[in-house]
Amino acid sequence: MIARRIVGSVAIAILLGLAAGDARAGCTTSTDATAVRRSLARQVRCNDKEFRQGPGATCLLSDPPACAGTLVTDAVALGYGPNNPPAAAVDMRALRAQLGCQKRVGAAISAYVGVKLGGLVRGLDPATVDARARRMLDRLPTQCLVTVAEDAATEIPAPAVGRQCAAAAPMAGSTVDGPALRDCLHTLLQVWVDRWGPNPQPLRPNILFILSDDQRWDTTDGKHGLSGADVMPRTRAELADQGVEFNEAFMTTPLCCPSRSSILSGQFAHRTGVYKNGGNNGGADDFDDTSTLAIWLQNAGYRTSLIGKYLNGYNTLWNTNQGQPPYVPPGWSEWHGMKNVAYYNYRIVEPDGAGGYVENFYGNTPADYSTDVLREKAKTFIANAVAAGEPFFLYLAFKAPHLPQTAAPRHDGLFQSIPPWRPPSYNEPDVSDKPTWMQSLPPQDSTDLDQIRIDQLEMLQAVDEAIGGSTTYGITGIMEHLRNLGVADNTIVVYFSDNGWLWGEHRLRAKNQPYEESIRAPMFVRYPPLAPLPRKEGCFALNIDLASTFAELAGAGVPIFQDGRSLVRVIDGTQPAGTWRTDFLAEAWPGSHPWATVREAQWKYTEIALTPGDPNTLFDRELYDLISDPYEENNVASDPANATRVATMAARLRQLRQNWPVDADPNGPDPEEDE
Repeated sequence: MIARRIVGSVAIAILLGLAAGDARAGCTTSTDATAVRRSLARQVRCNDKEFRQGPGATCLLSDPPACAGTLVTDAVALGYGPNNPPAAAVDMRALRAQLGCQKRVGAAISAYVGVKLGGLVRGLDPATVDARARRMLDRLPTQCLVTVAEDAATEIPAPAVGRQCAAAAPMAGSTVDGPALRDCLHTLLQVWVDRWGPNPQPLRPNILFILSDDQRWDTTDGKHGLSGADVMPRTRAELADQGVEFNEAFMTTPLCCPSRSSILSGQFAHRTGVYKNGGNNGGADDFDDTSTLAIWLQNAGYRTSLIGKYLNGYNTLWNTNQGQPPYVPPGWSEWHGMKNVAYYNYRIVEPDGAGGYVENFYGNTPADYSTDVLREKAKTFIANAVAAGEPFFLYLAFKAPHLPQTAAPRHDGLFQSIPPWRPPSYNEPDVSDKPTWMQSLPPQDSTDLDQIRIDQLEMLQAVDEAIGGSTTYGITGIMEHLRNLGVADNTIVVYFSDNGWLWGEHRLRAKNQPYEESIRAPMFVRYPPLAPLPRKEGCFALNIDLASTFAELAGAGVPIFQDGRSLVRVIDGTQPAGTWRTDFLAEAWPGSHPWATVREAQWKYTEIALTPGDPNTLFDRELYDLISDPYEENNVASDPANATRVATMAARLRQLRQNWPVDADPNGPDPEEDE
């Protein structure tokens, strides 16, 4: 007899190895497969036994081999969800049918993993092995014709499964969707067994990254919609309702060029050296483009393209008047970068058909509206890549909803009737607790800001149509295009924004500030092999995570240090507990008040250097309890009761950004950093 759950040095090594991203050879012998099957079967039986006897039940358990990593733990958690293990014994008679389904789910998962892994290590045909392994899974639709119920005494639900598949067996009183449950379990188990099997390979999906510009995180659902309708209903239907919605997604620097540089490199702005949109230490000329996501993926065999906005100052990288050809950064198989980023009257650098590049001008007719033009170029690139049989990476970067306010003619005036936005922090009446530079700010012009909000929501409509199409206007969206080409389920689609926008909160407008409206992003991930059913995810996801995520999926080498982390195991729900970030750094260099922030789930701490670059500078400090004060109205940094918290978070800030505040001056010293 051993302890109820896997413990000891093997399990600890597995968790540490996953957290560090160590390479694994996988299980390669029949002895390994037998040990995995035994460990998994015993844990499943133990869960079933604890429904009868409670958590004090004595179970015979065995550790899986180290080669299996978290496979056993992940599989059991998938099959039992919150009942792994059951918190108490339940009424076996009242829940007989539900527990019968629960037991069959556990048995089917155990059988699949054991048979599939055993067949793979023996070198059998994967398709034949998979068909044999899934037999018990295929019986679930007829064996789980039950309604989810709760035990009357303990409120323990049954059946219950992991959150990855919970949409198929949701709240008490709902009917289990047997086919959806079967398919979800099978999809994930396939990936996981292959991940820990004898010849693990990257998934190598097509990668479609869609980036909006200056979009607040709260502008896709009904919060700002007409009569409560979603602002971006097609995007939500195609991505959020078919994938993972990250409720806690952030940009580490909420400004266009630094954020985009971080996306392409996987590094903080204080490491890339791109602090601003232009001038010294800002703009495209300060970005090192010799090692980027595009190069890594191209080296891994991907056909790569950027379509739309690249980096601020891109147009300064060559001089047309001196006869210089347009500059195309390395790593891009096909380039469609906007020389001047606008809705009308813009130029795009794109292939000339003879192996070079040319600046093509687009005018001011409705057909030239840049969101629509970029949409069609994206569809063409995708079709060509699929026809060539090449995996593709497409970075599609719209201008919307960046100012100036220019909606597509078909959407102009659509949101004119929405009520004004007046959160508690709007034109904050008392800013005496805010940083010194803010205390003299006048209230914002409400009429101007209200119209900006209306126009930004209208500009997002063309983005929404680009993703989800429109029968009204005869638009085939990109997602339908992927389906028509037969590659939708083998394409990971990620939607993100480079920074948020303030609509008058704290007397501020625009971005580049540490407040939630500025640093949060909408984020959706659709990729059925890792997320077969929709769910919401509460882990912190950052713009610096995207490069590592795409590189891992593609099997691409990453030759530069990564401040971000791959989200692959967050997306599929297998990130080991306690190994994901619980806080993160955000930073910016606006004007004379550069700031750095540590954001936790509940607390946010910010320092504003009063003498940037001086190691002995004084600071303005902000501390907010985001649970009791979600609108960041009451700065409690000076409260003696919070002195320990301020000291702890200040120390943490210097762990995350070791040269702060010396590197607060964008034109000052920039000491080397440890990796």
